[in-house]
Amino acid sequence: MAEPRVVLVTGASGGLGRALVGAFGGDVVLRQSRSAERGDLVGDLADEGDVRRMIDDAMSRHGRIDVLVNNAADQGIGEERADLERWRSMLDATLLTAVRVTDAVVPHMPPGSAIVNVSSAAATHAFPVNAPYAAAKSALEAFTRSLAVDLGPRGIRANAVAPGLIARDGLEADWPEGHRAWSQGTPRGSIVSAREVAAAVRFLAGPEASGIAGVVLPVDAGWSASARLT
Repeated sequence: MAEPRVVLVTGASGGLGRALVGAFGGDVVLRQSRSAERGDLVGDLADEGDVRRMIDDAMSRHGRIDVLVNNAADQGIGEERADLERWRSMLDATLLTAVRVTDAVVPHMPPGSAIVNVSSAAATHAFPVNAPYAAAKSALEAFTRSLAVDLGPRGIRANAVAPGLIARDGLEADWPEGHRAWSQGTPRGSIVSAREVAAAVRFLAGPEASGIAGVVLPVDAGWSASARLT
């Protein structure tokens, strides 16, 4: 039996985070989240010292990290006013967090390892009052491509997924017009589930995707490929 991979998922307490943890199944999963459940690494991703402490803890337990999924982000989008401080907080939580964690993890990743960053359709498609989030996710995609070039010689691949609107309990009731518009904008007539996004992440992190690096994979049920005329 193949030895389980050691997988670190940041932002593991949200809906997509939980799906990501579940997608890796029997692999050893290290979850960075606000909770203190078994296997969790609890700390402040805005603090470089805290990040390195968490990674040192993971290394003392497992000796290596095979897969890093940078999922942590600031989800506060659609704000009417974004002052300079809001820009700083968004870029830090959504881009620089991934940079800090990646920098701390990469020295402990053996050849054959993989990094998957979670971007968004917003990185390449403009939405109203969404500039800080869109800019942070766009920068994350550029970071992904640079990682693929820089880490490729070490046998480490980097890719990203760009989900569209992700289904969750209560979403249709909370935002009926948005849910309807996104659903009708997909060829199949429905938005993606967190499980579908997580399956794409697992594929990119696995050996079956050994020939894929520097790619941003849309996972949006075809929304970005459609004219979205309803």
